[in-house]
Amino acid sequence: MTNAWDSAYDNRGAVADADAWLAAWQTDGAAFRQTHGSRMSQRRYGAHPREFIDIVEPDAPARATLVFVHGGYWRSLNVAENHQLATGALACDRRVALIEYPLCPDVSLESLCDSVIAAIGDIADATSGDLILAGHSAGGHLVTHAVTQHSGLPDAARARIKRVVSISGLHDLRPLAQTTDIGATLSLDMPRAGALSPALSQPDFPGDLLCVVGADELAELKRQSHLLANIWTGLGVATQSHEMAGEHHFSIVEALRSPGTALTRWCAYPAARVSDR
Repeated sequence: MTNAWDSAYDNRGAVADADAWLAAWQTDGAAFRQTHGSRMSQRRYGAHPREFIDIVEPDAPARATLVFVHGGYWRSLNVAENHQLATGALACDRRVALIEYPLCPDVSLESLCDSVIAAIGDIADATSGDLILAGHSAGGHLVTHAVTQHSGLPDAARARIKRVVSISGLHDLRPLAQTTDIGATLSLDMPRAGALSPALSQPDFPGDLLCVVGADELAELKRQSHLLANIWTGLGVATQSHEMAGEHHFSIVEALRSPGTALTRWCAYPAARVSDR
């Protein structure tokens, strides 16, 4: 039996052609690998079959590394469906590292978070220069959680993070603990949800935070986005929050495929601000 919280977080139900979007991601990811495969490599950061990072190098020497974490409510989707989102940053001479991670309920949400943190540390060890973290949906939760004070992210990696971009991110997990579907898959209760919520944690990184959400997204997704920007402002982080006109939960990330979009500039250039678009 569903409840109001299930509907409030039903991104697929809110977009009539959601299945078509997800199918297109698979096709577009495969097309990207056909044209960019020679610039791609893979690193393993753990023993689980899904603990690997796909790294794509730009044509010119990389000036920074964009780390991207995909969504899927911590229980679905994969990195191959997101490879095409590297296109815009590559054209800006950014290396793009796309993190794959184990899914719930195969692992606990705590373990999943630890995998992403380990991957960011591994990327830092393998690269030099600035790091920008970006994540979509559950990925927005994972990158913001990674830069909280007690996440376990290595200090050397933390010190290089110039910006965190949460795209349609989830930052207070307590409402999700009250869903009958997602909450059950994650075995999420209120104490664990609170402990894993970036909005209830102290941030600890030298960069700024940008929370972006589609203007056509669910009200709860918009609230979650503005919530973190508001709270972390009060905790000393320079934050920006923005609603992208005409975008829903699946269309919003398409902007990352072009170097000329505001979203790509915000992810590729830490000095770029929402007011510059």
